[in-house]
Amino acid sequence: MSEIEFKFQVPSHMHAQLQQDFAGLTLVRDNLWARYFDTANLQLREYGIALRQRLENDIWLQTLKAPGKQPFERLELEYELGKEQPEQCDLKYYKDHPEVSELLKEALGSLKVPLNLQFETEVQRSIHIENYKNSVIEIAFDQGEIRHGTEFTTIYELEFELKQGKLNELIEFVRPWIQRYELWLDSRSKSDRGFALVEGSSIPPVQHQLPLELSEDDNLYTMLQKIIRNTLQHLLPNATALSTEHYDSEHIHQARVAIRRLRSALRFFDVDELELPPVWAEQLTELFQQLGAARDRDALAESLLPQLEAAGSPILTLPPATEDTIEVAQLFREPETNYLLLDLLRFSQAEPKQIATDIRVLYKRLTKLHKQICADAEQFCELEIEDQHRTRKRVKRLRYNVEFLQSLFPAKQVKSYLKALKPLQESLGQYNDLHVAENLYQPYVKRKPKAWFVLGWLRAEQQRLQKEIQTELKDFAQVQPFWKK
Repeated sequence: MSEIEFKFQVPSHMHAQLQQDFAGLTLVRDNLWARYFDTANLQLREYGIALRQRLENDIWLQTLKAPGKQPFERLELEYELGKEQPEQCDLKYYKDHPEVSELLKEALGSLKVPLNLQFETEVQRSIHIENYKNSVIEIAFDQGEIRHGTEFTTIYELEFELKQGKLNELIEFVRPWIQRYELWLDSRSKSDRGFALVEGSSIPPVQHQLPLELSEDDNLYTMLQKIIRNTLQHLLPNATALSTEHYDSEHIHQARVAIRRLRSALRFFDVDELELPPVWAEQLTELFQQLGAARDRDALAESLLPQLEAAGSPILTLPPATEDTIEVAQLFREPETNYLLLDLLRFSQAEPKQIATDIRVLYKRLTKLHKQICADAEQFCELEIEDQHRTRKRVKRLRYNVEFLQSLFPAKQVKSYLKALKPLQESLGQYNDLHVAENLYQPYVKRKPKAWFVLGWLRAEQQRLQKEIQTELKDFAQVQPFWKK
């Protein structure tokens, strides 16, 4: 009832090569016409549910798809309707399926809610089946379009579905295809793209951090697997927005937050028994830094410029970028980035290992971070800039690490601790932005003397804010850790 599949976009310069190579395979070809339904206010869409009727080989099928428990996994339930085109999309088929019935009732309130046609897809699908090691993999090459009224968007993509076997073998099988055709992962379904057409927006919703549930019975390996799955669910939709060039500054920000959470998790859980490949941390660090240049300018434009205007600054623009503009889309189209994402997914879905390292090692690391931050409380204003930024990074890591484990403790204790930690993180972030801005404007004064006003304002703000941070650090030093020592 669940399916695991990877969807990839194909760069236009590889279309001819892909079509030529695919034509040489043993293929089954289908013309697929599908109609997607929802309520007038798109209640199914809100819950990530796609409900369609599709004509396949003269037979109409009704299919419901909903998010699975893992990345790239979808709940799927299909019913055969017959040869006549149905007039309506009927929910009665799901009455005797408890899991789906409950999901629909949560989304709609009733299985009798009227549904309307929202959009249609017409696809020419070419299917090739491969036996790879102990797995059976279906490769579907789709070409066509999605239509809503007079609006349409094209479809040109490859899907790899694990029909039988193991996820790690599917990932192994896909890697050469990524390299040969420069494919990149796309976490959107056709229904996601169709509803974007209905809603008149080419920019998908930003994906924020999702709740994470750990169990006291989990060992460190299982905990890290759950955390990586959670961070991938945070990262992948934002990465898709970036790779398809349909994004805004918040997609970049959330992609960086998700990557930072991944980096924090790998460092936090770094014990020999886990055998984590060092290259993961290196690749994530490089990806994070490359996104940073784009994010820094966006953040300053949104937060700094209004403050400068309020202060009466004669300069109300950022200096021109001195480095080559980062091609954000290309970062997530690179084969190495896609390999990394698939390797992290493979680890998160692997058979859990039994390891002897106790969770107390994590509590010790939390305690060490807490003490290091508190040690800066009396001297923050006297620290070198590099050491002040080290404090900022420690505060971020402490917050993320606490959030990873928070489901293991009483909610009230965690909330109280984070209430003291989050404002400190925000102040340190603002302080860092002021220094980023200073480095940006410093060389600009030679060309624009009026920029001295900006530099003066920035330095005054730095002085003011670092005193506030020192006070906040002293307040935080009074907070007692809630975890076991």
